[in-house]
Amino acid sequence: MGATVGTTERGESQRGSLALWWRSRYGLRLLLEAGLVFGLLLTYMRVRQFTRGDLRAAFANTREVIQFERWIGLPFEDDLQRALLTHPELVRFLNHYYLWFHFPVAIGLLAWLYWRHNDHYFYIRRLMAVVTFLALIIHVAYPLAPPRMMPGFVDTMFRYGPSIYTRNTLEGAANQIAAMPSLHFGWAVIAAMAVIQVKNSRWRYLVVLHPFLMGTAIVATANHWWVDAAAAGLIIFFCWGVAKIVSRVLNAREHAWEEGSYASVSQTSSTNVNC
Repeated sequence: MGATVGTTERGESQRGSLALWWRSRYGLRLLLEAGLVFGLLLTYMRVRQFTRGDLRAAFANTREVIQFERWIGLPFEDDLQRALLTHPELVRFLNHYYLWFHFPVAIGLLAWLYWRHNDHYFYIRRLMAVVTFLALIIHVAYPLAPPRMMPGFVDTMFRYGPSIYTRNTLEGAANQIAAMPSLHFGWAVIAAMAVIQVKNSRWRYLVVLHPFLMGTAIVATANHWWVDAAAAGLIIFFCWGVAKIVSRVLNAREHAWEEGSYASVSQTSSTNVNC
C-alpha cells in the first residue's frame, strides 16, 4: 500500500514538474518563439525572390548608385577589392566570413539573448524583424545589381570559393539583385548593439569587429556597394529612434495615469475622512 502511494505521489510530482516546465519560457513559449523566428527567416527568403527577374530595373538603379557615389566622392569599392586581391588567403577568409557569419550569428544571438538575457531578447528580436521588413520592402521596390555583376569587379566567391550564387542571375534560390540595403551589415550592427547593451565588461566593445569585418567582406567580395551598408545603418538608426520615442510616450502616459489614479484615490480618501 505504501509503495503504491509513493508511486502515485512521484507520478503526480513528475506531471507537476512537466506542467511547470511547459508553462515556463523553456516550454511552449520557446517553441512559439522558435516557430516565429523560423517563420520570419522563411518569409525573408521567400520575399527576396520576388524581384530577381527584374534585371533591367536593377542595372538602371545600379547606374544611379554609381553616379551617386561618384558625386559623393567615395567610390572606393574597386580600389579596396584590387588591394585585397593581392592577398588571396585574406579574400578567402572574407568570403567565408560573408557566408558563415550572417545567419548563424543572427540565430545564435537570439538564442543567447533568450537563454541568458531574456529581458533584452524581445526588443532585439523586434528590432531585427522591423529592420528586415523595411529592407525587404526596399528590395522589392528598388532592385539593385551588386558590384560583381559590373565591369571592373571580380566575383571573389566564384573565383576563390565557396561559391554560393549561380552564374545565371535568374537561376537559384537567392535573389541576386537585392543588394540595397545590406542585411549582412545590418544584422551585424544589431548584433554588436545587443552585446554592448547587455554586457558590462570593458571587452564588450570588441564586438564592433563583427560589423567592421562584415562591412569589409560585403564590399571586398563585390556583393554590395558601400551605400548598401549605409542604407542599412540609416534604417537601424531610424527604427531605434522611433522605438525610443514610442517608449518615452508610453512611459509618460503610464506615469500620468499612475499620478491621476493616485490623485483620485487621495481625493476619495480625503472626502471620506471629512465625512
